[in-house]
Amino acid sequence: MALCLAALSARADVVQTLNDRLEGKVAFVDGTLQVAGKPVAWGDVLFVIRETDTRSIRPPEALRMASGEVWLCNVASLTAGKLKVRLPLLGERELDASALRALDFLPTLPPPEAADKPGTLYRVKGEPVPGRLMWVDEQRVAIDSPLGVLTLSREGLARYLYRSGPTPPPGTEDEVSLVDGSVLRGRATPGKGVLEMEHAALGRITVPDRLLRSILRRPASVVYVAEGAPARVDAVPLVAKGAPPEALEYVTQGDSRAWPGPLVALRGIRIEPKCSASWRVPRGQGQRLTLRATLAPIEGMRGEVKLRLVAAGKVLLEREVGPASKREAVAVDVPPDAELAVEVDFGPLLRFPCGVLIGDPVVVGQ
Repeated sequence: MALCLAALSARADVVQTLNDRLEGKVAFVDGTLQVAGKPVAWGDVLFVIRETDTRSIRPPEALRMASGEVWLCNVASLTAGKLKVRLPLLGERELDASALRALDFLPTLPPPEAADKPGTLYRVKGEPVPGRLMWVDEQRVAIDSPLGVLTLSREGLARYLYRSGPTPPPGTEDEVSLVDGSVLRGRATPGKGVLEMEHAALGRITVPDRLLRSILRRPASVVYVAEGAPARVDAVPLVAKGAPPEALEYVTQGDSRAWPGPLVALRGIRIEPKCSASWRVPRGQGQRLTLRATLAPIEGMRGEVKLRLVAAGKVLLEREVGPASKREAVAVDVPPDAELAVEVDFGPLLRFPCGVLIGDPVVVGQ
């Protein structure tokens, strides 16, 4: 069994490849990705996390697409199901409202919750208004509600939810996030001081290096564990019920999901004591499989936890995580076609809150 542990520096760009976790300034030079001045094969890159201090002027609205993307923009109008918007990188565009999951009038809102009802206009204060969103202009909206057609000021509106339910699987496209909070999917390639993207709906997009927050790529030999539902969960109730593991996207320093916040992981699993969760490991087809991830205490940690990774009856990794623990990169070999169990229990210091954040767990086949 191979086991690698490495303490991580506090502030640096991060590039995870099939074999290594690299830290240093990321640059796009003449069509190549470089880390600390050294070229990295683009085909080997799993994800890039930028440690950027850029603060862009955030557009006032956000479009949550049915595809799972998030487009920060200025919404000019909605008429007859056609939405006119201004995108910072692309200018004015028109799109069909049927492509939306939600129209956010406040760009800092978290994703919709399972209990939110589609066909509903949510307000900052006041009761939600059910009905069909008829039109939008620069100052007002109209909604066909059970009480008739209501015309409301855009001020004080939060979100119109078009549809609910889970977003579709991410597929094989690259996922690029920008410093303004936008998330785009397409085929990405390094340029000269920029990242070039081919987008199915928006065409060719050129992203200046300074506006790039992260890149997530999907080689065929890689499985992002946090994107899949666990095969089984065993959580012992501590108060009223057991707490299952929580899957997170774009985890920021301080455990805050609000923009901008420095990223610590693109995908993560937050798991508390007295919980065991298992994920199915791919077959591998003769490949050597390696689990790569980071381990860190949850925000506000006061107690200590014991973590074990177990597969095929063997303990692959044991760690104790406490308030003073530093974020640490780990890599362990895992058997193919097995269940990988993450077991978390209390450590010697029993205080709340306590738990562990598993950052960007990926199974890589080579």
